[in-house]
Amino acid sequence: MPVITIEMMPQECAKKAEIAKVFTNELSRITGVPKEPITVLFHDLSPEHCAAGGEMLSEKFKKKPAKKPIKKPAKKTTKKP
Repeated sequence: MPVITIEMMPQECAKKAEIAKVFTNELSRITGVPKEPITVLFHDLSPEHCAAGGEMLSEKFKKKPAKKPIKKPAKKTTKKP
């Protein structure tokens, strides 16, 4: 029984379902193993328990500026006489 373990920051259930489907399909395609015995395990990691590049992710996320909403350019309208 192949087991795929994925460790990442928490994600919505729908995203995990899509990830599981893609990984299962690809492993089955590449190895020829049927999809049914393939198991995908998700381990949610907290930013307080992870570091990247020597910096705790909880601190890194605090420094990251919030994304600004993208402003769409105003449509130019021409008035007909």
